[in-house]
Amino acid sequence: MEANGYVAALDIGTSEIKLVVGELLGGTLNILAEGCAPSAGVKRGAVVDIDKTVQAIKQAVEHAEAALGDQIRSVYVAIEGEHIQIAPCHGIASVKREDQEITDADVIEVINSAQVMRLPDEMSVIDVIPSSFTVDQQTGVVDPRGMLGYRLEMHGKMVTGSKTILHSIRRSIERAGLKLDGFVLGNLALGMSAASVDEIDLGIGLIDIGHEKTTVSVFYRGDLVYSYILPVGGDHMTRDLVYKLNCKYQDAKVAKEEYGLALEEMADTTEGFSFTNINGEVAYEPQAEISYVLEARIEEMFTLVLNRVQKVGVPTLSGGYLLCGGAAALPGIQELATRVMGQKTRLYQPSSIGVRHPKYATAVGVLKYVLMSDHHVSKQNLEKPEEREVVPTPDHTNRHHDSDGEPEATDRESKNGFGRLMEKLFGV
Repeated sequence: MEANGYVAALDIGTSEIKLVVGELLGGTLNILAEGCAPSAGVKRGAVVDIDKTVQAIKQAVEHAEAALGDQIRSVYVAIEGEHIQIAPCHGIASVKREDQEITDADVIEVINSAQVMRLPDEMSVIDVIPSSFTVDQQTGVVDPRGMLGYRLEMHGKMVTGSKTILHSIRRSIERAGLKLDGFVLGNLALGMSAASVDEIDLGIGLIDIGHEKTTVSVFYRGDLVYSYILPVGGDHMTRDLVYKLNCKYQDAKVAKEEYGLALEEMADTTEGFSFTNINGEVAYEPQAEISYVLEARIEEMFTLVLNRVQKVGVPTLSGGYLLCGGAAALPGIQELATRVMGQKTRLYQPSSIGVRHPKYATAVGVLKYVLMSDHHVSKQNLEKPEEREVVPTPDHTNRHHDSDGEPEATDRESKNGFGRLMEKLFGV
């Protein structure tokens, strides 16, 4: 894809598979095409049926290619879920040049050195995210390139994931006729693209409401400090209506999407949903009753989110909260979130034509994350070193998510960390 100047980002969701293609023009993200297809082979971020997932990916690709007028050959994939872990990491390397000037190659080497540790057999490195560098005795260096030194250190975070889950995703992509350019941590990319630098520095919460789960991420002082998977999403809202209306799932979905509101007080007394219930009887449900059920579930969800965030230890989230994800499109949800969370809340949806829906937020976030930084350092130069047997530190067992979780990785999976974050970290 990049040979043509544009990049494709794939978000493999439980309800839908979203594909977005874009390019960078004068520092501005330009969306060229999008594709979307129902997803039947994925559950909570993990592929459970490769054949069904392959067909959904192909369908999304076909839709995007029709709009693009060109073939999509490779994709970056948003990765998230309960299996993801993030742990502190530390790398050390000697400066190679005779004049002791630090170059891209030195930075790449120190990042790669942080990966030289033996992971549990079921885990694989996805990415290494630098936080700061130390040049000789000078700490807190943001961009060491061009400085003089003998010893370079890197402090950052290592992202790892389940080999089984990563392998299933990779196999699905390959069988769909695509090349995997790399995995990108979905909530990190989304936060970096949806929130401003000031918001990430002062503190902001990201609430991504998906089909079966809600991902809660907290950014503070320029870093992702907390992430949690809440096993509640849009599907639970729909199933609440199934029981309330005593109807088929598809009818409940229509009631939610066409008549549902997140706040009962916003309901129109003249609006309602006519349907045939499970007993074959014609029934009618006022919009207020539908919205009452939805409000109860969503209020409970935001209360659980607030309880979690309050335990993170961040003094205050001055940036408030960002809502995204397919289920965040429900009218009134922003107002309800503000009421429950007690802070300003805004709905994030990409601004480009064709993807102006919260469900595209992650795919567009990955696209922007890659395009805004990968052009600074050639990805072909970023290679993962051979793993050596090193006793893992206790820190490496820390989980990225609080909920319980569960892939073979290629050498290319972790090669893009520095490139993708170069602009965010260094501003060049």
